[in-house]
Amino acid sequence: MKIFLSWSGKQSKHIASLLKDWIPDVLQEVQPWMSEHDIKAGSRWSKELGEQLSVCDFGILTITQQNQSAPWLLFEAGSLAKTFDEARVIPYLIGLKPTDLEFPLAQFQSVEVTKEGTLKLIQALNSVLKKPVSSEEPGSGLTFEYSS
Repeated sequence: MKIFLSWSGKQSKHIASLLKDWIPDVLQEVQPWMSEHDIKAGSRWSKELGEQLSVCDFGILTITQQNQSAPWLLFEAGSLAKTFDEARVIPYLIGLKPTDLEFPLAQFQSVEVTKEGTLKLIQALNSVLKKPVSSEEPGSGLTFEYSS
């Protein structure tokens, strides 16, 4: 399953890069897509971005206080939320509480960059997989060490 990682700004980009590398280690069926890593030099970035937004039904927005009103981040969130029945958009809050999140992003159930929030993020991803990983299986990857 492909997921879209949305970012804006240095800190947000750093966290999105970490997620891109880490999520497939936990859930091997998940293929994160991030513009910084997946758009090849010389490509028309707007075309590739649009194609990914049209095929991804799951997005993670790495949100900071500074970027929560960034135009491209809001555009990507709206594009990802194209179908109310199937699409999932999770604001991943860096240094924010869910009550700090402004609309329109506040309409999405968010998680914080904490051990508990990251586990909820992984559980949400796992719940939409064709073959979810059972948390009861040894080595399932749904438990992990977290360091801040």
